[in-house]
Amino acid sequence: MGFEDRHYSQSNIPRSGLSQYSMITILIAINAIVFVLDMFSPAIRNPETGAVFGHELTNYLKLSTYHWYLPWTWLTHGFSHASIDTEIGFWHIGGNMLTLFFLGRPIEQRLGRWEFLKFYLLAILAGGAGFYLVQFLSGWPPASVLGASGAVSGVVALFIFYYPRQTLLIWGILPVPAWLLGIIMLLMNLKYALVPGSGISWEAHLAGAAFGLAYFWFGWNFSSLRMPNTIADKLSASGPLKIHNPDARDPNAKLTQQADAILEKINVQGEDSLTGRERKLLKRYSEMVRQQRQ
Repeated sequence: MGFEDRHYSQSNIPRSGLSQYSMITILIAINAIVFVLDMFSPAIRNPETGAVFGHELTNYLKLSTYHWYLPWTWLTHGFSHASIDTEIGFWHIGGNMLTLFFLGRPIEQRLGRWEFLKFYLLAILAGGAGFYLVQFLSGWPPASVLGASGAVSGVVALFIFYYPRQTLLIWGILPVPAWLLGIIMLLMNLKYALVPGSGISWEAHLAGAAFGLAYFWFGWNFSSLRMPNTIADKLSASGPLKIHNPDARDPNAKLTQQADAILEKINVQGEDSLTGRERKLLKRYSEMVRQQRQ
């Protein structure tokens, strides 16, 4: 968790620009903007019936087995949804964004803005990889996938593992514990897997959820992954006050950063949550600090 995510720093640092918004808000805004822009892009029609089944922007952003050579689609498919004038229309983006809003906020608070963003983007990649793997192994005809469902499934899985007894409302009416919702989601996706041509990318859902499970089970932390400077500057901008970043030439900077994330994890989840690797890193950091004080 970065300095700007700390509770004790948030009240003391005047934020401006995108940094004043949660990462959940920014992600939902991006999805909404792409959805609206897609509405005004040229329509793609069925040559026989004339019915609209998509728009050019979505067609450019979706991940397709017949457009495998377009590398950006591995990420952009997670920010594009079914067009408003298709059968599922608004329900596709609406369901994903509502789920992200309600279940993603406690996860972002727990992980921090930067860690959550990295988890979310990698969950998009995991969902796309699951889609590609099933398509390749099954030998099915060319297909495509779009939507945030893979990443959202990862967020939902992480919520279930962190808060298994938290009561959730299905359709805003039926109260169920989070762990039961996980079982329902699994059974529904297995059902879709048995129905050819369902139009539901169950493989992306399950791959995203599996990524969330792996993140929780192995105690992963992506603090060592650096975001491109142009993106980091935009999302971390805080007016005239700048957040100090350790000099990359400092040989101890990486260890200090890793130890900082581990200490924050202890503060949130307790010492029992640490992996063997994290305990060794913390011991190395302790020895480094002891030597510096001598």
